[in-house]
Amino acid sequence: MEIPITLIGRLLLFFSLLITLNYHSQADLIGDTCSKTEFPDLCISTLRSNPSSPAADVKGLVRIMFYATAVKATATLNQVNVLLKKTNDVVLIEGLENCASEYASALDEIFTANKNVGSDIFAVKGVAADLVAETQDCEDTFTDGPDKRKSPLTVENDVLGDLAELVLDIVDSLG
Repeated sequence: MEIPITLIGRLLLFFSLLITLNYHSQADLIGDTCSKTEFPDLCISTLRSNPSSPAADVKGLVRIMFYATAVKATATLNQVNVLLKKTNDVVLIEGLENCASEYASALDEIFTANKNVGSDIFAVKGVAADLVAETQDCEDTFTDGPDKRKSPLTVENDVLGDLAELVLDIVDSLG
């Protein structure tokens, strides 16, 4: 039995529409979720840069955002280690060592929290809030006290803090 070409054409059109609608609904999920955050542009660019985001639900978006924070925290920790090798300034070394400790702790917390996204939202929110505080603590190491100086990590601390705020905002959308 031969299937008429028009039936095949209709089936192909139907499946194309389903795929398109699914893509747009996921794009809308990212847009809708990010529009409720403090940093919607950063949220959208971060989520859309991850190839698994089109298939993710909101919990998946939280995991992707945690992944982005882990990548940024790792890059910053690597930068801290490079800076430590390049300086003999005792005050700078002390500040950088404090930041290294903050970022190492943050990485451990991020990986633990990512496992809890589907089960313990309060723990997830706590880790994200701690991460915001840890980036600020790193920054304060340089700007507080008698030996104040410009932090060499301000940009990195700000971006990581913003990513952590996005985690909090997206988790809040879970209810």
